[in-house]
Amino acid sequence: MGRRRTLPNINSPDWGIRMQAERQAVNFTVQGSAADLCKVAMIRIFNLVSTTSLTARLIAQLHDELLYEVDDSQVENFAALVKSTMESLQHIDQLGVHLRVPLKVAVSSGKSWGSMTELKIPSSSPSP
Repeated sequence: MGRRRTLPNINSPDWGIRMQAERQAVNFTVQGSAADLCKVAMIRIFNLVSTTSLTARLIAQLHDELLYEVDDSQVENFAALVKSTMESLQHIDQLGVHLRVPLKVAVSSGKSWGSMTELKIPSSSPSP
């Protein structure tokens, strides 16, 4: 998605320094891509919520997780919306994203972070 990171030690003659740069390159690609996808998901979920009667409020983004506050009566509908929105990010034509591996999203619910339990929401996209 256009992220760049310079790694001046990627061609270092020192094996340890070069290996560290290689780990940084892989980590940057994985975590940076997950962060980009999460940001796209936040925007799409916000837009969808603002056009419905759902009243969800984003509390936090932690790496590749989103934490929302949702009325009890809306949890299942909102969870389905979040799951389908995040799983649909496998293909984002305008950004040139076409992942070969399906995105698997788990959604959980609870009165507090420590009491969260996974909700069983079927995937909207067919499994390979």
